[in-house]
Amino acid sequence: PRFAERLGSELKALGVQLDDDLFFICRSGSRSLAAPKAMAEAGYPACHNVAGGFEGPLDDERHRAGGWKAAGLPWLQG
Repeated sequence: PRFAERLGSELKALGVQLDDDLFFICRSGSRSLAAPKAMAEAGYPACHNVAGGFEGPLDDERHRAGGWKAAGLPWLQG
């Protein structure tokens, strides 16, 4: 609940509405699975996990070659 309360406060301050789409992403797509579930329980029904994450899961050689970045989708490093 702490995560959802804190993020909910930040989203509200930014003007995000309860029914706005929210997307969560991590490096592989597995850690970000919990965030949309928590936020949906907090009243944000349109929450999504970005499958495959930013760099994708590890392959058999322990390299990451998938995800958002490999698909050529837009991103900025800040």
